[in-house]
Amino acid sequence: MRHVARPFAALLLVAPGLLASTALGQVVSDCDWIANPANIAEPWAEQSQAYANGAIRVALLDTGGEPVCCSAHLLVLAPSSLAEGPVYRQCFVVSGAPGLGFYNIGIAGIEAQYDPARGLLLSVPVFHWHEGVELGQPGIAERMELRINQALGSVVVE
Repeated sequence: MRHVARPFAALLLVAPGLLASTALGQVVSDCDWIANPANIAEPWAEQSQAYANGAIRVALLDTGGEPVCCSAHLLVLAPSSLAEGPVYRQCFVVSGAPGLGFYNIGIAGIEAQYDPARGLLLSVPVFHWHEGVELGQPGIAERMELRINQALGSVVVE
């Protein structure tokens, strides 16, 4: 798999008029073909983060640059709840919309906060395609809030 480099620093230079809430109905789904290990962006050490003493891991998935507008997805590996029986590792894919990813995801810019009552909150920089990206203009930036609750075994976009 060839990962198309999209420099994170360059994408942060967003024109003030472009910074808007552009949530397209971000979705969390069970792992499917998108979560194929071949789609984990290289280098793995720079394109993934671990939380909760390694129990939770997120990683950038890139479906080979196709479609160009939205090939980046977020892989989330997290434990199931104790209520489901023995704890096992769950696999989720977070996408920009059903069937579509984001233009890019800034793994290095993820901010994490933990609330014992609600779980881990990840604030993830995501970027959306727009006319002009092909001319070098940055993607439209926003932060996606993702809540991972180990007690409930849940992963939701807030």
